[in-house]
Amino acid sequence: MKILYGLEGLPHGFPYPVATVGNFDGVHLGHQRLMRDLTARAAKVGGTPAVITFQPHPLQVLAPNNAPRMLQTMDQRQAALASLGISLAIVLKFDMELARVSARDFGIDILWRKMNLQEIYVGPNFAFGHRREGSFNLLKELGEENGFLVGKIPQIQFRGSRVSSTAIRQGLMMGQAGLARRLLGRPYALDGEVVRGNAVGTGIRVPTANMRSVNELVPRRGVYVTVMTIDGEKHRGVTNIGVRPTIAAGQAPPAPSIETHLLDFEQDIYGKPVSLEFLHRLRDERRFPGTDALVAQIRGDIARARRYFRWMDSVAAASGSNAGPAR
Repeated sequence: MKILYGLEGLPHGFPYPVATVGNFDGVHLGHQRLMRDLTARAAKVGGTPAVITFQPHPLQVLAPNNAPRMLQTMDQRQAALASLGISLAIVLKFDMELARVSARDFGIDILWRKMNLQEIYVGPNFAFGHRREGSFNLLKELGEENGFLVGKIPQIQFRGSRVSSTAIRQGLMMGQAGLARRLLGRPYALDGEVVRGNAVGTGIRVPTANMRSVNELVPRRGVYVTVMTIDGEKHRGVTNIGVRPTIAAGQAPPAPSIETHLLDFEQDIYGKPVSLEFLHRLRDERRFPGTDALVAQIRGDIARARRYFRWMDSVAAASGSNAGPAR
């Protein structure tokens, strides 16, 4: 996928751009439906499937105190879009200058004249331009006036509610890793690197990999069944997000950490880039009366995680799929 930042030097080697516009944070099931329909349409007309997106999120400029914590880094978003067959991504810098552009000027001057888009597909709640004054109906009107096609992609629903980035954020902040996985069509993932901790896990004979994440949104504190990707290989584990209240009793609360015990794994991975996928929440983080009780609970968490992975393996075997979490 070709990635361009800004409107300068737009390539002319991409025939008949067929595009969509939006933030697409998370690239969830609704976004995926849009991208599949977009790429199918581009293939039918011999065009280029393209995405126009923004960095930073508009609310980070217009109302920083109300801006959402992003589900993905830009790299994660671009990788997800590329995996869906998008050939061209144009990332526009969102600043006050762009925020002041009227919907009509954005549609005509930017989408039509500068980008030369031939077809544009958006969701039914699409809004654009200054103060979000533009709607699907206005974009369709501009298309009819200027000779580009505008189409609407239906929404995807889950249990009667619209699939949205907001719903996924709310789910993760409540610890609902399973719900997030269903709405995303894949596990929620953090990217980052393994850093040295204070060796507490090793001291209680449950070594952990401490992760420094680059993502803005970390799931709610608690214990999760996870899969960590290291050097392209997936490894099963149990992750605690929190402040270690039993170990740190009587001390000032430390910053929350992300610590993963990898099952049947003994390699040195300090400094390695990793990705951590959240499959299932086991419990809240809580304080125990002592280290022995904590260790007993951790071993119980590990046993429950192993049972979860066995269940996932049985489901994958029954369906004839190899899509279960790696060992």
